[in-house]
Amino acid sequence: MATAAPLPVDSNIINVKSLGAQGNGTADDSKAFLDAIAAAEKQARRNSAPSSDSNRLGTVTIYIPAGTYVIRKAEALIRSSYANRTVGLVIQGAGEGLTQILYQPSVPGGYLMANNDAWLMVTISDLTFDSNNANNSLMDSNSNGGAQKYNWERCSFTGTWKYLLNLRGTNNNSEYSFYACNWSGSCKKMLYVDAKGSDQFVNYNFFACNFEMAEGDFIHLEKGGNVNIWGGSLIHYGNGGVFFRLLGDSHFYGTERFLCVGTRIEHRNANSQLIECTWPGGVVTFLNVDATSSMHLRPYTLQSALFKSSNNEMPSIKFDNCRLIGSHTYSYLVNSWSKRHNVIYENCTFEQHADVKTFLTVASGDKTGNIGGAPVVHFRNCRGSGGTNGSWNLWDCDYGFATAVLGPTSRKVLSIKNADGNLPYNRAPKVEFTLPPGVIVTGIRLFWPAKAVSSQNKAWSFSVRTSDANPTVLAKASGDNKTALANGFNVDTSLFFPCDTDSNRRLVLESNDKVDTVTSGSLCLIEYIG
Repeated sequence: MATAAPLPVDSNIINVKSLGAQGNGTADDSKAFLDAIAAAEKQARRNSAPSSDSNRLGTVTIYIPAGTYVIRKAEALIRSSYANRTVGLVIQGAGEGLTQILYQPSVPGGYLMANNDAWLMVTISDLTFDSNNANNSLMDSNSNGGAQKYNWERCSFTGTWKYLLNLRGTNNNSEYSFYACNWSGSCKKMLYVDAKGSDQFVNYNFFACNFEMAEGDFIHLEKGGNVNIWGGSLIHYGNGGVFFRLLGDSHFYGTERFLCVGTRIEHRNANSQLIECTWPGGVVTFLNVDATSSMHLRPYTLQSALFKSSNNEMPSIKFDNCRLIGSHTYSYLVNSWSKRHNVIYENCTFEQHADVKTFLTVASGDKTGNIGGAPVVHFRNCRGSGGTNGSWNLWDCDYGFATAVLGPTSRKVLSIKNADGNLPYNRAPKVEFTLPPGVIVTGIRLFWPAKAVSSQNKAWSFSVRTSDANPTVLAKASGDNKTALANGFNVDTSLFFPCDTDSNRRLVLESNDKVDTVTSGSLCLIEYIG
């Protein structure tokens, strides 16, 4: 029986073990890795078929089998001395947790990888990176039109780092995609672009990734942007940090866009914050994000989000169908009034707050006043953690509409009933509820359909009043023993009643003790603006 011919060796796959790497967790494997990247560079240089855009074509996959590889020299995986723009490089491990690279340079600091405007369309897969010193960094990517399009697949990053990805230059450094990657340990910054970077740095996408570190900022952008987060979890379990820093008060169009969808957030300590944003425009959206698992670890007063206007317009900010903890702060300056802001919370639950006032802080950042620059914050179909003394606290409002230079608002109509869906009666004589702060009650309608019940020949009354010591009756329907309740009533009271104190926004709907009958057709409608 003939023996099958052996499979040919693929010269485009460089196995670091074939270059002398031990992968035993103790030997210094730096030379094998330096030889591997040198071979990839050499193969690209002799490639005689340039791509259509005159860049060289890369042909090499650097394969790192299962094992633990100690690297004691900087730039052992990608080195800054290579400066020929080359399309295509793959660095492939055997699997997350199977192939580990321990970056333990003899002199702490430096970068394991340094791409000096050379490699683009780089894929790094199935590796675990570890560092033993807070001065070490994973990658320096300097791009002036070259370095771009990185795919990180099923990678883990653990240990102690300064920067994981430090992005520098004037152009590109764009299109970073992360698939099922995990970060643990601690760092100063994970993805970092400082103010010397470029607004050409765009398109950072994270799919089912978990940033679960003791401390460190996940994304810190002072230039560039256009960020998408889908799923995964973000956790601070030590000294904390800010998951998203979107900074800089001057950006070109096309950069200021941020989306976080379906992500689980854990602020396990007082220093953990969701976002700090100073973008002068654009859009910031959180959709279906849940931060409640750590609510018992932090007081409700701790700030979890900060948005600043530096005399410019804020982004269009939206939180939709989220469960949030902590407080959110909106800061403005003396000339912020000259710009329009757009902030909305829809379908959200605020698990540590019963009231808008404890959740939201809107304040001048320079103490110079001009409150007309404060954003109007819209709440739609939101709820808090419950009221006090059995009351319901309403959140639907346009908070700050009455002081903003342009304060868009709308009319809302609220129906009030007791637990069995009726107006109050002698067994359930009153219902208490709290309107949002600053709203203005413009009308109350009390309605009881005629012939809905048999005649009740007793003095009866229904009223809506404030809850202070000397209550103000806002609306009332009543009758004596000659005006039977069976005849019904329809009382429409027009008002202009500002709810400017806690006691006059907490209202009571009540009946007297003579009402001993109910009808499901009765109504109490409260109309308010704000």
